[in-house]
Amino acid sequence: MKTITMLDLRLRSREMIKRLERGEPLRLTYRRKRIATLVPESKPRPPAVDDPIRNLHKLAEPGLPPMSNEDIDQLLYGEP
Repeated sequence: MKTITMLDLRLRSREMIKRLERGEPLRLTYRRKRIATLVPESKPRPPAVDDPIRNLHKLAEPGLPPMSNEDIDQLLYGEP
């Protein structure tokens, strides 16, 4: 993991952002003390092909009206 100073961050922020975009975490120091670790956001993975949620439409009974998100939440979680 690359260690950078606050001065590096201030003077070369564009370069640091590019490093983060490439997936590289950065350790940030201030006055020679570690103060933070900058970690890139993880990209959400698409659901697996065999994920049941992905195939819910195949389980629906024909002829029934479509369900709203609220209806689905009520069914799954019992929330109003």
